[in-house]
Amino acid sequence: MILKQTIEQIAQEHLQDTELSLVEVSVSEENDIEVIITREGGGVSIDDCVALSRFIESKLDRDKEDFSLMVGSAGI
Repeated sequence: MILKQTIEQIAQEHLQDTELSLVEVSVSEENDIEVIITREGGGVSIDDCVALSRFIESKLDRDKEDFSLMVGSAGI
């Protein structure tokens, strides 16, 4: 099982030095991962979500553990 803390650390690594911040991370027993981000003042773009999703995927190994990943914005 992929740990919530692992995803939080990976996401924080990507989000540091940006205007984006992590709102919530959840990981189910089936490795369904959901990451919610926000930008102060609003305006999280699809590109922001895609970039974080790709970064997280690059740090995980599907050969070791299969997972699904959804990155979204708070309020959408």
